[in-house]
Amino acid sequence: MKNHRLRRHLLKSNLFVPAFVYNRHLDSTLWDANLQLRTIPSNSLQMIVWHYIAYMQNAGLAIRDEDIAEIFLHGSTSNYYYDATSDIDICIVMDTSRLAASMPGVDIFTVTTAMKIAWMRKHKIRIYGRGVDISIVDVQHPKYGPGVYKVGPAYSLPRDVWLRRPVRIDGKEIRILRRRARDIYRRYKRLFRECYKNKMSDTYLDTFLSRLWSERRAAYDRAPLQPITPETMAFRMMRRCGVLNKIKERLDKIRNKNFTLSV
Repeated sequence: MKNHRLRRHLLKSNLFVPAFVYNRHLDSTLWDANLQLRTIPSNSLQMIVWHYIAYMQNAGLAIRDEDIAEIFLHGSTSNYYYDATSDIDICIVMDTSRLAASMPGVDIFTVTTAMKIAWMRKHKIRIYGRGVDISIVDVQHPKYGPGVYKVGPAYSLPRDVWLRRPVRIDGKEIRILRRRARDIYRRYKRLFRECYKNKMSDTYLDTFLSRLWSERRAAYDRAPLQPITPETMAFRMMRRCGVLNKIKERLDKIRNKNFTLSV
């Protein structure tokens, strides 16, 4: 009971800093000892991705199977910093020229993202307790360099090979990163506390979340092949301590109040 009260006190104060998890091995539910993706999750993920592609095709989007250039797994579950909050991130590399030609003047990524949200609401997908997040990128526009569409390691699902293998950071470097991450986390936490203390509007909370995302993306731009940055750590620490969920709950509550129908 005393430990529970102490933890609650620390959570409310600025003394508690959630750990940034850095594992010695990849997630063994997904990867074998040779760092190959296990057969069942590999087949399951490919089935899920092609089901989403078929969903878009059946909805009338001009996408053919041959437009799909690559499908790869990336993110924390392909690296050593996965934790209980990690989703399995999948990227579809697609030739979008046919789709763009069929919808001139329309942002095709907004359309495909909206369809993904609708599809995921219909299908509750979990792989060994983890959610699955899917994104689409244009094969002609790698973001971080030739063939590099996402930061960090990448594992091809159809070819069952690493496009970029994960590399463990040594203990000394991780300790340096953790110290810097704690400073960023405390800054974020102070801003978060001000949000709640002053009952900030949904616009302010959206700006706060955008700042977290933009600082994280800027760090990726500086080190595209190594996603473990202080900003990445701080973001995940905010998620581990529940702050991001609290902000989303607060936003939902505020926005629900903005639309009231009464007799």
